[in-house]
Amino acid sequence: MYLCTMKSKWIYSLFVAFLLLSACRKEVPIDPLRRSRVDGLNKEAFVNRYRNPERCLALADSAVRYVHDSLPDYLDGELRARNNMAFAYFLTSDYTNANAALDHVDKLVALRHPAMRNGDIELVIAHLLRARLLQRNCQIADSYRLLYYIGRSGVLEDNSDNLLYNYAQTEYYITLLTLNFHYRNDKEDDVMTTVAEVEARRPSLRVDYAQDMALNYALAYGLQTAGESLRALDYCDQNFEILDRLQRTSLPGDTVSAFCLYNYANTLQMTALIHRHMPGPVSPDSVLSLYDEARRCFFDYGDPYQMLGGVTSTARYALLIGDTLKAHQVLNEWRSLKGTWTPFIAPKMEEGYFDILIRSGIARRPAENRLWYEHRCELQEYIARNEAEDFALQHSLDVAQGRSHWLTVFSLVLGGLLLVLLVLVALLWVAALRLRREKRQLQEANRRDVERIANVETCLSVMRHDISPFIGYLRSPNLPAELRSEVLEQLLRTFDNIKNWTSLSIPTGLAFKAGTFALQEVLEDVRCQVIRPAAGVSLRFEPTAVSLWGDRLLVTILLRNLVNNALQHTERGSVTVASGECRGENGARMVEITVRDTGAGMTEEQQESLFRADRTLAPGSEHGFGLILCRYIVKKHDDLTRRGCKLWVESRVGEGTTMHVLLAGEDKNEK
Repeated sequence: MYLCTMKSKWIYSLFVAFLLLSACRKEVPIDPLRRSRVDGLNKEAFVNRYRNPERCLALADSAVRYVHDSLPDYLDGELRARNNMAFAYFLTSDYTNANAALDHVDKLVALRHPAMRNGDIELVIAHLLRARLLQRNCQIADSYRLLYYIGRSGVLEDNSDNLLYNYAQTEYYITLLTLNFHYRNDKEDDVMTTVAEVEARRPSLRVDYAQDMALNYALAYGLQTAGESLRALDYCDQNFEILDRLQRTSLPGDTVSAFCLYNYANTLQMTALIHRHMPGPVSPDSVLSLYDEARRCFFDYGDPYQMLGGVTSTARYALLIGDTLKAHQVLNEWRSLKGTWTPFIAPKMEEGYFDILIRSGIARRPAENRLWYEHRCELQEYIARNEAEDFALQHSLDVAQGRSHWLTVFSLVLGGLLLVLLVLVALLWVAALRLRREKRQLQEANRRDVERIANVETCLSVMRHDISPFIGYLRSPNLPAELRSEVLEQLLRTFDNIKNWTSLSIPTGLAFKAGTFALQEVLEDVRCQVIRPAAGVSLRFEPTAVSLWGDRLLVTILLRNLVNNALQHTERGSVTVASGECRGENGARMVEITVRDTGAGMTEEQQESLFRADRTLAPGSEHGFGLILCRYIVKKHDDLTRRGCKLWVESRVGEGTTMHVLLAGEDKNEK
């Protein structure tokens, strides 16, 4: 029934999440000061979860109200507060409000708000507490299903250094140990496996002393159930050491009750249980005094569930050693407070309580005994139904594991057959390599042919584009001599670029003369060859001491074209050439050269097609052979050095352009 309810909730949650995603809600920054106030309330509530559950509830409620009033987008803060509230209600046996708080967590996580960071782990924490509530109600199968899904989800394996994840992991182990030890039978192998896993993970699970004591108690319970009484007693002693250390470092006037009275009482009760089953002479009175001290602590703490547990344990042991008077005393004390207890809130413990009532002979009238017997039978029937469901679940898991074993054997046999097939496929693959190699050669030849055609088309297109303006200027009869000279220089540079680009783009063209040279010398040559900057534009070459490995002439042409292009598109501001050493992807020494201008910048579409040799120039475009030639020079260096040489651009409209060139640096191993 619970799982069906969960399914409907999840369907509703997915629908809500879809609506929110479709609305594309924008994330709103969270005020850090207000957030710190919520975090402080939640931290104090967490610290007080065992010490003072009522204060924990008050602090968590304040955090929720503050989030609703002043910080509605801080859902992580509300999730933490709701889980704090649910745990405090759990410790006071207020299961209705505990489930209501957990339902709030489910709904908040289902919203998947963009600002939510801890939704997954807070949902796991909520499900762990819900599993413990199900355990107390003897719904063992449903509890185990939740734990199984949590373990399979992988959430607990992420971000292990985070406090929330450590807390969730300890709660997971505590809940799993409690389930196997207290509510299941004949699971000693599972117990020791879980104990070993917890002990291995224990050094990395650090939350606070209260969580340490809770985990120690769970480990002691597990080891006692598996017959490891001495090891179980060691964990109880660790709890007493923690309490003693806290008491010695506490302020004057503090008592043990201020330091996890809940875990102190649990440890006393566990110590009594261990002493009962340890070999050798044990004083019954000392064991009874431990049970009775634990009962009094539970009464001081005020959790009805633990109070009933203390009464049941003490009365049962008193009857066992023949102290009927003590048994009647503790039973009558609880009967006077029975108004604090809601029936069927912990069926297994209630069944034990009614069994003790019947065996104690405390009934004054036969009708009382008959009523207690009817209640016990009703509880036994309820427990039997749930245990039968859990047995069916365990059986189905055992069957699944058996199927998995045979599936593994089948997989091994099938793997052998597949290996034979793989050998045959490998032989066929080797035979097909030659055909694929020939196909690649044909494709490469076809690609080169296509590139040649594209080069010819680009050559004609760019030639028409770059030369037409100069011819128009030269035909003008009124063109001043100074401007005519500058136009002729531009025209000569264009023809020089066409010559160089044609040589590079043809496979048998310009030879690559490799060598090591100083970049500063190239920059000095480029400074003398570039066009004059416009009025109001400064050109700066930052000094450098790096050396390149490549073709000095081609690098000079490359930088000259990049600087010319930057000067042509910068009406005011500056053009700066800088360089620096770096490491390539394979660790090789590289040099990055940047040409940065403060011009008009480019759109993304212009950037994507800037260096393509097969592009079609749009009317009004100002980028011709220069940049195409740059692309071929860099490609030529990369083909011969194999170091990852590349050319790319960064630009924004109105903010200027930066051209990046990555070339091979000086390497003593190069020849």
